[in-house]
Amino acid sequence: MKKFCLLLICFVVLASLSVEAQKKPFRDIHFSQHDFVDTMKIKIWDGAIIIPVEINGETKNLMFDTGANWGFWIGDEEEWMKPSAETLTLTDSQNAKMKKTIYRMPPIKMGNTTIENYPLLVDNGMKEYVCDRIDGGFGFDLVTCGLSFKFDTKDSLMIVTDRKGFFKKEEKRQPKLKYMPYNSYYKTSPLVWIDFPWGRYKMLFDSGWIGGWIDMPEQTLNRWSEDDRKMQKKIDEYTALIDTTVSTEAGFFGRSLDTMQYRRLHLPKLMMGDLALQDLWISTNSLSVKTGSAILEHASLIIDGPKKCFFFLSHDDQREVVVGNEEKKGLKHNLADKDDTLGVMKAVVRKDGEAYKKGIRSGDYLISVNGIPITDYCTYLNLKIDTEERHYVYRSPQGEVKEVEW
Repeated sequence: MKKFCLLLICFVVLASLSVEAQKKPFRDIHFSQHDFVDTMKIKIWDGAIIIPVEINGETKNLMFDTGANWGFWIGDEEEWMKPSAETLTLTDSQNAKMKKTIYRMPPIKMGNTTIENYPLLVDNGMKEYVCDRIDGGFGFDLVTCGLSFKFDTKDSLMIVTDRKGFFKKEEKRQPKLKYMPYNSYYKTSPLVWIDFPWGRYKMLFDSGWIGGWIDMPEQTLNRWSEDDRKMQKKIDEYTALIDTTVSTEAGFFGRSLDTMQYRRLHLPKLMMGDLALQDLWISTNSLSVKTGSAILEHASLIIDGPKKCFFFLSHDDQREVVVGNEEKKGLKHNLADKDDTLGVMKAVVRKDGEAYKKGIRSGDYLISVNGIPITDYCTYLNLKIDTEERHYVYRSPQGEVKEVEW
């Protein structure tokens, strides 16, 4: 089945504003094992890593989110959560700010290891986007606390250890990407250097950005190149389209909806450390600078905490990944505003795409797919189509019905 163009979701929670607690929230995390190696089954969702754990006698699914400093819970406060005296003033990926209480989890059983006193933030703002696929997530603090991981995204396995050098043999001759802490005080959320054809940029490696490749705002690209004509010329060489579109991004505390001019760039090659990505298409209709989980659909990942390195193990045993992510339809769907009575999902259409040629326009509402009414985002996200023919029905804001076959 061909993949639908899903609303990309970012679970970044960066504690960059102020800290009212005097101690680091991850200081008191404890593990039931020491000098251990543990292997367990995991789930993969568009490259995102989902770890089944046991909390308070129930199985919960926690995403491993390198873009989060600490854990998070999607939903309301549970009775078994213990609020602490620690509070943080946070900013999310939309620059929305909120003062939050840090909760302490009861023992979390992850495979054969129990994690005690794990800190997390509670918020139900993302619940409508995940449709019960995950209950919350682990942050990069698990690495900061001394753990290293191998996420085998081909066979859906995870190996976790606190032993230094455990993955040494596997890391040998594999593409390496050094990371540095986003925040010098907490030493969490990894930043990496990405080498584009026209320059080198520092980005957040965010495995919580589900299905994402590269996010780079147009205004950031312009700011980097405004005083460098050679760089601007180089960027123009890789620009396939300049268009105007609607960008929607979700954060813990809010959602942005902006109309902006953006570029669509075709990059024959860029480098993530020693790993080459070839035939990559990116758009600059975003608000953040990051790389997401899509790479993990093509390569397994070792996070070596002591070395502060990512190692990529290509599923094809190559030092390069041929991406080929060109979207010829030129179509994606964003959530409509909550008070919009005309529909739930709205089309965003590129002028050079197949959807535009078939008469679909940005702002048209998606009404049904193969006769299935799109009445909420979860229906859209969980669509399963087993037939080759796909019949889409749209309605314009003026009431015109449009039917297309893909």
